[in-house]
Amino acid sequence: MIYNLTLSDRTQKKVLRELKTTEKLMSRVATKLSSTTKDCNIYAMTDLGIAHNIMRMRGGFFTGAVYQWERSDIPFIPVDSTVNVCGTALYKVNSDINIAEFRRRCEKTLADTSKYDWNFTNGNHFISLCYLKNDNHIGMKKGYYMLVHASACEYKEQLYPVIGNWYYNSIVTERLGECRYLRFIKGEKAEKFYQMAKMLESFNRERNYFFCKKVLSEKMGKEILNVSHYGMPTIHEVLIGVQKTRNLATLLTSPGKNIFIVRNEEGSKNQYIPHGFGLRLPQKSNFVYHEDCIEIGGKPFTSGGITIGKDAVNRHGFFETKTSLRKYVMKIAQINELTVCAELKQICSFSAKGFQVWR
Repeated sequence: MIYNLTLSDRTQKKVLRELKTTEKLMSRVATKLSSTTKDCNIYAMTDLGIAHNIMRMRGGFFTGAVYQWERSDIPFIPVDSTVNVCGTALYKVNSDINIAEFRRRCEKTLADTSKYDWNFTNGNHFISLCYLKNDNHIGMKKGYYMLVHASACEYKEQLYPVIGNWYYNSIVTERLGECRYLRFIKGEKAEKFYQMAKMLESFNRERNYFFCKKVLSEKMGKEILNVSHYGMPTIHEVLIGVQKTRNLATLLTSPGKNIFIVRNEEGSKNQYIPHGFGLRLPQKSNFVYHEDCIEIGGKPFTSGGITIGKDAVNRHGFFETKTSLRKYVMKIAQINELTVCAELKQICSFSAKGFQVWR
């Protein structure tokens, strides 16, 4: 079953049609590996959209969704979900810090790769110095905060279905029609895969904490949140761009825009929180499955990644005022039964575009 928690925009309607096929394939595989019929549930969130990774989309998986299947007698994991672990962490800065000092501290820590392979300036990852204007009802005090977003890239190729990794020769393919398929591993290899994915959750939380501690040092304050939005909470569930938590979570916007702290409404049965706004197709663009590629905007993709701003664009791109941004966030909150707890102003950040000052 597909649970539609989307905005139902043009891109999401197209993706939802493809997710119906993904649901059928996953249910079919779970049933084949069991003595009874098994079903699949897909929770499509407000940020459902185009994935950065072509391999993921060719396998039927998109960003902004939860893929959950009934546990089969023989465990299996769909490998084109390209599981890794990614998340955000937010820490209070105990005393004032200026832009120059924050930049200097970050650059010094980024230069030291002896313990971790930092990737805060790759893809859509970032490091931001933020400011909260007033104390709020959840205990966050007025002042500066450090927010980071990154993944555990050190183990990426251990879990991605790339030639030469430890499970590649055990991949099984289930097909539906000429263009759609589900690639999976099963049995002991699936169990090993899941154990690695679970280990990476704590690894990435520690990784984010370590980086912020190295940067802030004596200025390090309270941890506000440190939560994943990508990974495997259970052996029969993959989250791609979705947070599974009853605690605080980030709702990411875009470089320079205010970032929001949210949580599930009290009494809500929804346990999932979208991680941002997601990517949509440009106007008059389309995507079509072919036997050997995906066509996006008339351009064929067999592997690799898309170009943000050209092949797909951020949903936040049309916002020009703080009022319209907040209005959009409140719409997302209403659909997902979320309470908006805080709004952080971005002061400066490191990203794939380098260091930028926003105020």
